[in-house]
Amino acid sequence: MQIDDIRQKFERFRILVIGRANAGKTTLLKQICNSKENPEIYDGEGKKVDPAQIKESAERGEHNIENEMVFRSNPGFVFHDSRGFEAGSVDEFNKMKDFVAERAKTTFLKKRVHAIWYCIPMDQMHRAILTAEEMFFDECETGNVPVVVVFTKCDALQVLAVAALTTKDKELPEQERLAKVKELEESMLQKSTIWERLQKRKNPPKVYAEVKDMHKFNEGCRIVLEKTAAALNDESLEMLFVTTQSANIMLCVKYAVDSRKI
Repeated sequence: MQIDDIRQKFERFRILVIGRANAGKTTLLKQICNSKENPEIYDGEGKKVDPAQIKESAERGEHNIENEMVFRSNPGFVFHDSRGFEAGSVDEFNKMKDFVAERAKTTFLKKRVHAIWYCIPMDQMHRAILTAEEMFFDECETGNVPVVVVFTKCDALQVLAVAALTTKDKELPEQERLAKVKELEESMLQKSTIWERLQKRKNPPKVYAEVKDMHKFNEGCRIVLEKTAAALNDESLEMLFVTTQSANIMLCVKYAVDSRKI
């Protein structure tokens, strides 16, 4: 199937973003979409929503997961924010659960959710898995929609890794020293058993990605994109996702080389 046919079928790539307050969700999306501006918000019928109205609703503790976030810099992506249930609201959790169940299986392909990004901040590593995470990965059936855990704010791990360098490590050439820091970061993440515990839940995530330096597009953002593309179960969706990501030319090139379809 050609990309034009795929776009006509699915229209845009749709992602549900989940994560507690201050997990870095909006910052991540801005970097992924190469934007310095906040997204425009549309309701479920495609009508633009006044930001002031969104702010007023948020102040009243109200949130509509049906609302769509679209960045002008990359309108091929549509994001939904689950904000609400992470604070412990059972009502908001049920709304999110129903949303996932409906959008994961809807026959109206232009409204189907294609991937879920679950953001967990590493500057709160000691409380990475709370009731919200347990509820989601035990009770939320996502069907064929892949869940990618995004470990945000991994700079916190880097600080700990640098502090753990031995005197001998600090004397290594720069590239070797950086490689050692990366090795220590990965070791700390593994020792935290966060990923291992998530994998033991009833509905475990498919893959994870680590992101640091969140105020600029970098290696972490690229890995989020690559992991998402690899986690997709549909070749057409993979092509749609990759070609939608205008901020990452290397991902498009990699897909073209691997598949010879672009």
